[in-house]
Amino acid sequence: MRKREKRERGRTPLSRKRETAFAFRREEMKEFAVRTPDGVTLRCYDFNTTKNGVHEDGVLLLHCNGMNCLSYRALIDHLTRRDARVVTYDQRGHGKSRFRDDATARVDDDDVDLSWKTFARDAELVLESVIEKDRKEGCDANGTKKWHAVGHSLGGFASLWLEATKPGTFQSILAYEPIFALERSTYPQMRAYAEPDGSLQANARKRKRTFKSFEEAFTSYRKGILGKVMDERSLRGYVYDGGFKKDSGGVVLTCDPEIEARIYENGEEDLNALKFIEERIDTSNCPVTIAIGGATKKTYAYGVGKVVAERIRGARTLEFGLLGHFGPLSAPEAFGSAVEQKLLGIHPKYTDEGSCYGIERSRL
Repeated sequence: MRKREKRERGRTPLSRKRETAFAFRREEMKEFAVRTPDGVTLRCYDFNTTKNGVHEDGVLLLHCNGMNCLSYRALIDHLTRRDARVVTYDQRGHGKSRFRDDATARVDDDDVDLSWKTFARDAELVLESVIEKDRKEGCDANGTKKWHAVGHSLGGFASLWLEATKPGTFQSILAYEPIFALERSTYPQMRAYAEPDGSLQANARKRKRTFKSFEEAFTSYRKGILGKVMDERSLRGYVYDGGFKKDSGGVVLTCDPEIEARIYENGEEDLNALKFIEERIDTSNCPVTIAIGGATKKTYAYGVGKVVAERIRGARTLEFGLLGHFGPLSAPEAFGSAVEQKLLGIHPKYTDEGSCYGIERSRL
């Protein structure tokens, strides 16, 4: 026993592989799966903090390309502490979601659907599944009455597209730098920002797929660019809670680099997506907030956010002056404060922008 206690005292935080699982024990987390018509199994999580399961407001949280839903663990914790119900899931090709019955996605399958619109249809399926589950469990009358969407990058596009195609799905939307493919000839405002050069796809394909262990992966990422732009809790959620899985000889990325790259490339199929959305979203019924990171004002993602906010009539712009494209993963409390105010109507004692300043500048 003494030897075991000594080992425990000597362990560093980097070696606590099960730390993320312990972090969620204070919530009532329910894990479930949703099967799509094309055979994808989406791994989903329902965070419910009340004993009787009654929530006035629910948040559907949609992650960005290349990440997994539990990398937003600090944001989820922040929202559930405010008594919000949070439903989230690993999007197709990511985390613990699976194509057909394979352990990971097959990047050489031509029929693997990675179109941006399909991600929106997946979101619809997950939300419908939750609502139906509530009905079957007899809590539909007193259950969640208002669903809001929080989407980051790819997740932001999916939430906006879903509301445009199915008006009334959400009570409100907060999209952080949603991705769109905007041609400069159609949107001349984009000439003020960096032009896409294929670097996202190229960098995705260069990502190291395998490591000897979860600890090695975490240490490597912590020393790299992700360690500089992600809160440590977000990075732990990524490495330990779905971003990697065990494989022969070590651990391997669950989102194959080719899958991540192909998702970026598929934006060319949706060049008219913003026009479709701006013509159909009614912000008087579903208020839309487009959040952007002011620390990277010349980037393509920042420019897209500005244009999207301008084109969707009645949309509001929220700029986080110290954050970049990874904002929700860099400053989960600051972003969570924005979700409280813009979606849930909860007003904390500090302002959205002011809460950012308490974060180490080196991490932004």
